[in-house]
Amino acid sequence: MMRLKLVAGCFCVISTITVLTTIADNPSKGHSIDVEKVRVGTFDSRAISVAYVRSDTFNSYLKGLQAELEQAKAANDEKRVKELEAQGPEMQKLIHKQGFSIWPVNDILEHIKGKYPEIAEQADVDVIICKWDIVYQRSDAETVDVTKQMVKLFDPDEATLKVIEELLKKPPVPLEDLEK
Repeated sequence: MMRLKLVAGCFCVISTITVLTTIADNPSKGHSIDVEKVRVGTFDSRAISVAYVRSDTFNSYLKGLQAELEQAKAANDEKRVKELEAQGPEMQKLIHKQGFSIWPVNDILEHIKGKYPEIAEQADVDVIICKWDIVYQRSDAETVDVTKQMVKLFDPDEATLKVIEELLKKPPVPLEDLEK
């Protein structure tokens, strides 16, 4: 449901930008609107995933799951134990899709959503979207990479920054290759 809302929100923003740009580019068709050039902030979702998975926030989450598992075992709650143990492999699949391919990171972005206005202001952008979500871009469209600003919000250590730096030098792994 959350993913659907985020996709719908992105679609609305992109649609609005497209309409305004079209109107601004075609004044001879009776439209007379003066639109500034929209600056779009983009980020590489793989870097966001790596920064999150190596963060204190994620480690706290894992510790909570581990504690919950121990409690379920102590209470002989086999149903809950099975549910929690099944989360591990599923979480690992998701982490691989997000960290090495182009799988959406909307669940991770929830942790920093309150910081979007600050990032946008620092980068002087009007919109922030994942670089893998751009389906078309005019040659004169202005994009600004805000990946580093977003990664910083997870307080990465030097080792994490190095991992991200190396990751960004490589293209994403196709999703179908990860599923093999």
